[in-house]
Amino acid sequence: MKGMNRTIVGVVFGIALIYGALCLMLTIQHAWDTGTVDLFLFLPHGEDLGVSLGEYIGPLTSAYDGLLTRIAEIAGEESADILKILLVVVGFVLAVAGMFTRPSLDCDGTDNPAQYLWTHRPNAFARCLAAPWGMLTGAWSRSKPLVIVPVVLLPLYAVWSLMLTVFLIVPFLIMRGAIGARISSAAKREGRDYEKSTQFAVCPKCKRNFERPKVVCKCGLVLEYPVPNEYGYKSHYCNKGHEIPCVSGKRSGLRTVCPYCNSDIETREALPVSIAMVGAVGSGKTTLMLAAVGEISKAARTRDVSVEAVTPGVSRQAVMAKDVVAKTAPGELDSECLFLRSRTMADKELLINDISGQEFEPREGKTLFQEYYTYTDGIVFTFDPVALSRQRKGATPMEVFESFHYMFTQINGASPSKVFSMPFAVVATKNDVMSPGLKDAEVRDFLIENGQEGFVKVLESIFSDVRYFAASSVGDDCVSAAKPFWWIVGTTDPELGLAIPVGGI
Repeated sequence: MKGMNRTIVGVVFGIALIYGALCLMLTIQHAWDTGTVDLFLFLPHGEDLGVSLGEYIGPLTSAYDGLLTRIAEIAGEESADILKILLVVVGFVLAVAGMFTRPSLDCDGTDNPAQYLWTHRPNAFARCLAAPWGMLTGAWSRSKPLVIVPVVLLPLYAVWSLMLTVFLIVPFLIMRGAIGARISSAAKREGRDYEKSTQFAVCPKCKRNFERPKVVCKCGLVLEYPVPNEYGYKSHYCNKGHEIPCVSGKRSGLRTVCPYCNSDIETREALPVSIAMVGAVGSGKTTLMLAAVGEISKAARTRDVSVEAVTPGVSRQAVMAKDVVAKTAPGELDSECLFLRSRTMADKELLINDISGQEFEPREGKTLFQEYYTYTDGIVFTFDPVALSRQRKGATPMEVFESFHYMFTQINGASPSKVFSMPFAVVATKNDVMSPGLKDAEVRDFLIENGQEGFVKVLESIFSDVRYFAASSVGDDCVSAAKPFWWIVGTTDPELGLAIPVGGI
């Protein structure tokens, strides 16, 4: 038991024990003066400090006094009164000791291996009231034969356990109400902050989106994402006692895993913008992506925004080698991830899904890459204008789009005629080798003039927000490569789009 639970138990037990100790003192004083044990409640009124319970539960107090008297007589007549007082103290101590046994203090989680708040663990009220009887439950949990000891001693501490049980009711209810109010307030505040800054996360491995990842404690225990709830409103503690913050802004350094595929991922409580790339083999998707990342990083530095690549595919070394990038391997690949951070803006995450052009070639038995397109904020569709104008072999933009559209609608369970509102950027790559080079405004007409009027019409009938770009991805000046990506970013997350000036978008 750590953290807030120590405070909670200290307050609840402390109040009950202080009041119980005052009652004990009045009981001892009366026994010293009269030689008779009569239980007292500390309740000052007039000249008296307490009220005798003998007036209300006479049979119980008489039986208790009779038991102690009998024990004292067996021990010896001369010390009978003192022995009775000692037995009263022993009974009180045994009841108190029971409150600090493991069953009384246990708050370990089971489904989620995080410690509950003591006042909010399952059956918390009943378990609190059972705490003064902890000698019995503690012995039972250790060894069933051992329970004979507290059973034999039960007559000595039963009355004090009963009194302490009553004394625990009020402080427990007050503390539970106060903690519950703090949890509710903290949960609403955290929910507003998370909705504003994060909303959800996306796994770069399985491509699925979810509200919260899971957390791996340093001891290896996997816990639900820490939010203000019955496990704590400032921090959670795993069953091994390690602290895990549950306040927005303090959780970004936690090790997180995807709740679906259990892969280690980084979310950093950053709002993700996910972009999927589509294009034929050799259309320049990967080079375009690397050139865009390089230009975004350059522009970010001018606005004091840090850009950190957490996947090797968009690392600094990969960006520097963009002009000689190898062909993308076939099959489903991990998303490439960038985190953007500044002092004036909540953390952001940019995910780019690149996939081999072979997967868009028309063929039977096509792999759908389940979840690949389940969540995306925009599409970057690339084509090679040189290959198109010279009618080289290879899939045409229309063939690639038909293949993509089939996968996209199948995975999302959408009708082929459904109109999508997400931004769709059509990019003419390799503009640096075109002579003369294309301008953004000329790309649509270029496609029509080169036999792709059907592609343009079908595309614009299915996606309502289409924009055309011409991009150069080779060399040092690749601002045009970043423009289609930043157009999608600005459409999805205007705050991020305005924070970094990329190519006038």
